[in-house]
Amino acid sequence: MDVFRVYDLNGYLEGLNRLFDVVRIVNPISKKVIYQNGEGETIIHGDDCYEFWEKGKACDNCISARAFTERKSFTKIEYKGDGVYMVMASPIIFGDDMYILEILKDLTETGIVTGLSGLSLKESTDIIAKLNEKVMKDDLTGAYNRRYINEKLPSDIFYAARSNEKISVIMLDIDYFKEINDIYGHIAGDLVLKEVTNIIKSKIRRNYDWVARYGGDEFLIVLKNSDKKASDMIIKEIQMALRNKVIKFENYTIGLTLSFGTYIVEPGTKDFDEVLYIVDNNLNMAKEYGKDKVISS
Repeated sequence: MDVFRVYDLNGYLEGLNRLFDVVRIVNPISKKVIYQNGEGETIIHGDDCYEFWEKGKACDNCISARAFTERKSFTKIEYKGDGVYMVMASPIIFGDDMYILEILKDLTETGIVTGLSGLSLKESTDIIAKLNEKVMKDDLTGAYNRRYINEKLPSDIFYAARSNEKISVIMLDIDYFKEINDIYGHIAGDLVLKEVTNIIKSKIRRNYDWVARYGGDEFLIVLKNSDKKASDMIIKEIQMALRNKVIKFENYTIGLTLSFGTYIVEPGTKDFDEVLYIVDNNLNMAKEYGKDKVISS
């Protein structure tokens, strides 16, 4: 645990403002700024925290969400326009609530960030973007990873409730995946994981819905602003695409089926842990009932 309690918030922030270019307090679940000082601004309340970075969307590698979830500090390098920043996010408690303190230092002209010297602005920002993306991606499949689930799903649930929208959460498992590894080897198993990921990505809305590797051969799909009818349709499309897919490994053809557990999150009804528990339980029932099944609730 790396959480510290702040009693004199104004005095604490005043000291930090003299040392760093931007100091702000954010709520990483609602993505709202509680306080910000720096870059000519004095105090900002209620803005989306990611607006500062001028990328038009929330950060995939959100270290503030990670700091909130894991209760310790994290650091990353990020870019904004033609500037390169060091960002540190630390959990603090003020009153009865926990927030995240973000402190930003402009490193653009310092030369501290090695490997970027002599590169163009686009080359530098591309490198930083790829590094931040890599932290949140599964190396094998290119899907998001478990860390991304822990940081993104709570925010999606919050925003769905605020917008009075439903979201569909789907957990799936590759049937008999252990047998595939045992019979054909782990290279074949890796091929299967990649093919399943590619099929899922082709059936969900790009830059809106998302898929992450939950662990092993389990994946989590989140469909925003989506009800059971839409969820069932996506599952059928994935199943159909998989049945029509010929997966070749050496001289073998590998046939696949999937088991699904799904849950439609009504606005404001469940939190992150409950949602994961429900979809995981539904997936386990689908496997117990003979696999290649869909269990919904």
